[in-house]
Amino acid sequence: MSVFKAVFKSIKSTFGNLILYFAIFTFFGNLSAKTIATTNETMFKESKVSVAIINNDESALSNGLVDYLKETQKVVNPRTDSLEDINENTRFGIYNYAVIIPEDFSEKLSNGDAENALEYISAGASTSEYLLTQKIDDYLKDVVIYLECGYSEQEAIDLTNKQMIKLEETKALVQSSTEEDHFSFFSGMYTFNAYSLMMILCTCISSALLFMKNPDVKNRISVSGMSFQKRNTAIITSVLLLGIILTLLCIVAVHILGFNYSSDKSIYYIINTFALMLIGIGMAYLITSITSSENIIAMLSNMLTLSMCFLCGVFVSTDLMSASVLKAAQFLPLYWYVSAVHYINDTPLGQIWGTTFATKISIEILFALIFFALGMIISRKKEQYAV
Repeated sequence: MSVFKAVFKSIKSTFGNLILYFAIFTFFGNLSAKTIATTNETMFKESKVSVAIINNDESALSNGLVDYLKETQKVVNPRTDSLEDINENTRFGIYNYAVIIPEDFSEKLSNGDAENALEYISAGASTSEYLLTQKIDDYLKDVVIYLECGYSEQEAIDLTNKQMIKLEETKALVQSSTEEDHFSFFSGMYTFNAYSLMMILCTCISSALLFMKNPDVKNRISVSGMSFQKRNTAIITSVLLLGIILTLLCIVAVHILGFNYSSDKSIYYIINTFALMLIGIGMAYLITSITSSENIIAMLSNMLTLSMCFLCGVFVSTDLMSASVLKAAQFLPLYWYVSAVHYINDTPLGQIWGTTFATKISIEILFALIFFALGMIISRKKEQYAV
């Protein structure tokens, strides 16, 4: 019990840093995840565009186009006949789109010239505006085809309107069998968690290990009557327990912030996060075996964690990195953590558990064991040479 009390007492000095990194995680991680999060259902949703129309033709064909736009878009008063003012109103968002129907509109359509029959003014800032241009072009081409086939103007208008309105009611749904076309909120949060959890673990675990190395603390524990084996077992258990508590805090925060999002893959993200916990504890042990200075420990923790975050896809997407950088990043543990997060995101739920996922987790655990082994070697050499 004395060992457990000593370990948990040691993190009091790092409480400020713990709150800081946790606040960074909950604020910036949440902001980043919500910014990049997409789903198959919401990647594209077409909306009605506010359209100003100036009809200088006032023919059956031009009125038919106006009626079609009124039925499918939000037609507004242009407030002016000046092309310069209309352009300014469109640019500053008073309305999104303007259609100028010239006096010879019906004549051009009757002659089969649909391409130059209208003038459009658009800010060009949205997909809906681009699609509206395509729809109007299709509308005019259909009218021309009906006219060339011998239909009257009114018949061409009615048939085209009926066809275009029917198309408006059609909804397209793009399904991805690999789920690679979206990035979930939880993937974003767990990716950013690589930085926050590593810094939290390095700070708190390093502080606990340094505290246990203090000669006064060692002497107090030794006089308690605990054997060497029991004492070391208690230290390892208490450090692991501390790591589990800190990791669970981050996991709970993720799911509280993401309560509005589907979390059917949570178990796999949690398994990956506990593998990251072992890496963080291992790196903290390695750093404390190198130095006993709190300032140097803080410097090394920041330097190592930030470097890995930039190289392994935590702060910068791996899609933007060169092949040589990614190849070098494979020798860093956070690369495999981020790779596992992306694999969970991109793979259907029933296909995640398998060789690929197990390999990524195993490599993370292997890195943790390497850190522990290096720390033990350095500590033994220091004892041997009384460094």
